[in-house]
Amino acid sequence: MILLAGFILKGQLQAALVVAAMSLLGLLLPPFTWISAAAIVLVTLVKGYKQGLITSAVGFIGTALLAYVIFANIKVNASFTPSDALEMVFYFMLMIWLPAWIEASILKRTVSLAYSLQVLTLLSLAAVAVFYVLYPDFGENWRVYLNQLSTQLASQADQETLATLQLVEKGIINLLPGLFVSSIMLGTLISLFLGRWWQAVYFNPGGFAKEFQSLSLGRVSAIVALLIITLALLMKSYMLYSLMIIVIILYLIQGTAIMHAVFRIRKLHKFWIAVIYGLMMFIPQVTLIMVFIGLADSWVDIRRRLTPKSAV
Repeated sequence: MILLAGFILKGQLQAALVVAAMSLLGLLLPPFTWISAAAIVLVTLVKGYKQGLITSAVGFIGTALLAYVIFANIKVNASFTPSDALEMVFYFMLMIWLPAWIEASILKRTVSLAYSLQVLTLLSLAAVAVFYVLYPDFGENWRVYLNQLSTQLASQADQETLATLQLVEKGIINLLPGLFVSSIMLGTLISLFLGRWWQAVYFNPGGFAKEFQSLSLGRVSAIVALLIITLALLMKSYMLYSLMIIVIILYLIQGTAIMHAVFRIRKLHKFWIAVIYGLMMFIPQVTLIMVFIGLADSWVDIRRRLTPKSAV
């Protein structure tokens, strides 16, 4: 990964090549899309927002050409045309590259990870609201696929389980705008962190760890988050539930930053960090605890309280 960052920094064409190659690989393995966007983040942080934009544009052209050649040769669809390739890459750029470039530009200008995450959260909240207002039937586009999945599962389920599946399907359809936006937000965060880490490796070793572990979103953000969560639980609105998902992701990041800082302060073995991440993947309650820690830190200041006085 570090060698890849070095290749990206060699020049504009090298960076665009990585962007195009990783975006195409992302069609098969989605995590590669984060690397594609991280390349744009790295160029933007190191060389400025203009160079990041140029890299995105060159990457767009390269990805569109490669996509057309590949899909035309393997004949996935006889009706596949150059305009289809351009449309596919355009949406890819709009959803994956543009948010990463915006976040990298903000971070480059403000040198504030907290501010960058707050802006991303506001944009994500606005995007959720726009989906529910302008595209209220967004989730219905996926009903056919969900019905097929439910039918397959229902063949092996009893009547009670079938009723539960139908409720889950309805919930997913109504929450799809929030799930869609939150997935883009999470991918943007991963790309931003990866690009920032690459930058630190070459220009400020250890800098990203210190920056991430000192992340503090402030009380105003926490109050807004708590207000959204409270309204969602009281009003039981799918739009508010979707907004709640966005702020939960934000404070999950804050909570993990605090966790890393606590392990460093207390000099605990890093193996246990991996254990906690594993628990978060399989036990939702652990994730909620991390979110609670992130929110509570706005008033408790956990890191300051755990730091030995001799180190202050």
